[in-house]
Amino acid sequence: MIKTVLISGGTSGIGLAAAKILAREGVRPILFGRNEERGKKAAESVPGSVYVPGDTTSADDCEKAVKAAAELGKLQGLVLSAGIYEEKLLENTTDEEIAHFFDVNVFGAMKLARAAIPFMRGTKGSIVAVSSDAGLQGNVQCSLYGATKGALISFIRSLALELAVEDIRANVVCPGDVDTPLLEKQIHDYGGSRKEMGEWYPLMRIAKPEEVGEVIAFLLSEKASFITGAAIPVDGGLTDW
Repeated sequence: MIKTVLISGGTSGIGLAAAKILAREGVRPILFGRNEERGKKAAESVPGSVYVPGDTTSADDCEKAVKAAAELGKLQGLVLSAGIYEEKLLENTTDEEIAHFFDVNVFGAMKLARAAIPFMRGTKGSIVAVSSDAGLQGNVQCSLYGATKGALISFIRSLALELAVEDIRANVVCPGDVDTPLLEKQIHDYGGSRKEMGEWYPLMRIAKPEEVGEVIAFLLSEKASFITGAAIPVDGGLTDW
């Protein structure tokens, strides 16, 4: 049976890059996302992949996505890549914005992981979440975003201890700026350029989505069989300044 990996946020950016890498390695990626037009287009670009519509903030949608993935093959991997970003001073945020950020960046990941775990038992599976450098250190005007990404790291590191007895691993990657559609929106909304962003990094550039995708694929693989509970910066040295 072909093993499958369910990827939330798999229709663009880092999630889609990881899907393409996994497909080349003989894994069937299941792309889970809200935008059906983008999802179908993404599935066409990834050989052997399947798009499943839904929203991680809905427990019902999470359960449907997991069942759909398990029906197509042994569910051995889960990538929690869905997320939102915004820059705003805390005093300017609303209660609704705070709730929405946690719904998407934290609670959605929890709901999808909760739904997937029963299907991953006995598979020696692996879970990888996509956090951020903002989850490891403070960023200006990102107290809310950083709080959700820090919570995601703490959640996954604790989950890794819970799942160790099941022989299921759980890790987190923490990218800095990555050249994705989300970054394009960030530049449009807040200004700046890729070149200016790159100057903040010791490697003097921002990441390509494939560079983060390769680390995700590694953590899902048997090559990382003794790595669990780790939060791995994929940030060109940014958090070492």
